[in-house]
Amino acid sequence: MVLSDRDIRRQIAQGRIVVDPYDDDAVQPASVDLRLGSPLLIEETAKLALIDPRQQSDMQWRTVELDESVPYPLQPGEFALGITAENIEIPDDIVGRLDGKSSLGRLGLVVHSTAGFVDPGWKGRLTLELSNLSGIPINLYLGMKSSQLSFVWLSSPAERPYGSAGLNSKYQGQMGPVPSRFYQNYNDTEASGRTPRQRGHDANPGLREWFHASEYDGNVAAFAEALGVNQRTVEEWVYGRARPSMRQWAALHRVTGLAEYATRTLLPEDA
Repeated sequence: MVLSDRDIRRQIAQGRIVVDPYDDDAVQPASVDLRLGSPLLIEETAKLALIDPRQQSDMQWRTVELDESVPYPLQPGEFALGITAENIEIPDDIVGRLDGKSSLGRLGLVVHSTAGFVDPGWKGRLTLELSNLSGIPINLYLGMKSSQLSFVWLSSPAERPYGSAGLNSKYQGQMGPVPSRFYQNYNDTEASGRTPRQRGHDANPGLREWFHASEYDGNVAAFAEALGVNQRTVEEWVYGRARPSMRQWAALHRVTGLAEYATRTLLPEDA
């Protein structure tokens, strides 16, 4: 059963649903309007050849602070992660549903790709997956009404609300846009319970650790250019899906300074 405006106001007054800051004028017949907060994370994928959901992504994000008077023009086909201005908290017997505003949808602005479901027990600001489907830029302003949140009663309170121990609730308490943490679903064992296969980053753990602590963190293209090696090849090394051959150790040692690349025993596959 979807909560009406009367029930939404009652739940907010009782402190069971939290919308902070709260504006009573934002309450619609069966939802609450939410405003666009700051910052935005703008996707920059030109330097990536592949996104692997099972690996921690090296996607590039550019941070843009929004302004009420100076907008950010979201370009056609551009993708950005936004955040609601409001902090939301939902009790264990209610689920939220996030949707875009119809008027913005008619301009070609998509507010979320798949993340419209807000679990019982949620606490934090909501990430918006913003895409421009039109053929011209769309201005995004700080504080603009960009989405709406409706609420549905559960048949009974959830036994383990979002954020409960053991659920691996990746985004609980987030106060800014957070890139995907889907890779955290793959830890030590496969979801099927089978013996886990060799994880990619295990092949070159030292290189991967160095890369994410270095000036090249997230910039595979620049790292590949410094090495004089194909970018796709370097991605394979960083993600651990392939091991550098012996002839590439000199360049790796020169750029990284890692002792493990100074000398190396010849392995059969290098012959």
